[in-house]
Amino acid sequence: MAFKKSNQLRDQARYSPLQLLAWGAGLTLVFLILFGIYSTLRRTATRVSADFYFPFLKAARMAENAVADQALVLQDKNTLAKALQKLMKENAMLAAERTVVMDLKKENAQLRSLIGLERKGVFKPVFAEVLSRDPMTWQEQFTIDKGSDDGIEPGNPVVTSTLMGDGTVPAVAVIGKISSVSRHTAHVCTILSQDFKMSVSLPESKSSGILEGARNASDMYSSLKFLPLNAVPSEGQLVYTNAFSGNSPPGLPVGVVVAHTGIAPSSSRNQVYFETDVRPFESPAEVRFVAVYVKEKK
Repeated sequence: MAFKKSNQLRDQARYSPLQLLAWGAGLTLVFLILFGIYSTLRRTATRVSADFYFPFLKAARMAENAVADQALVLQDKNTLAKALQKLMKENAMLAAERTVVMDLKKENAQLRSLIGLERKGVFKPVFAEVLSRDPMTWQEQFTIDKGSDDGIEPGNPVVTSTLMGDGTVPAVAVIGKISSVSRHTAHVCTILSQDFKMSVSLPESKSSGILEGARNASDMYSSLKFLPLNAVPSEGQLVYTNAFSGNSPPGLPVGVVVAHTGIAPSSSRNQVYFETDVRPFESPAEVRFVAVYVKEKK
């Protein structure tokens, strides 16, 4: 019995914890080396087999294409015409679906931009949706689904979502103003309407003027009039609302000054002001959701 115990003690002394750890590390290293060799050999074999079978696979695919082309040639004109018509219908459906998706994305962006609007002094935003349009005056006016019950009054500015800067900065811009109201609806004359008039400012040139609607129904620009002759704006200047009208908060973007196609200064006509054109940020024809800035009553 004592002899067995002595043998066990000798075995325990023969394999110390340090030796066992070294054995484990060595086995792990051998396993990693073998696994690396196996992975390398497998990748090499895959590339070699792919190169070897490529001619056969390519020949089979070419044969399939040749058979398909021959079958297509053998079909009669009526069958080909039906197949072409089917493909055209499928393409039209895909194009329509893509258009719907793009419209939904745009509407979603408009809603997000409008929902994020905050109060501007004593003015609060009232959100609305375009209810109807007259086909004869599509760009000049539309009706929204909010009215006097929501605090809307004639003269209130109407804004819609847009992109400014390099076309990636979401913002809101004036698209028109309220011309008349009922209890549940309001009529909007857009920035291109000949009935539109609004006091605006150009902070860059430190001048103010009156923005009027397009001269003709086909024009896509508004006219900025009564600018001082010594403050002729440069192309690309931004136009904003001011507080002179009393019906709109100042600082709302309205449009961008374009090339001077208006009336230039002329001493022979004794002209005392300058006139230029302003391009709105959004086309009124594409607007669906808007916000009306309403002045809260005390």
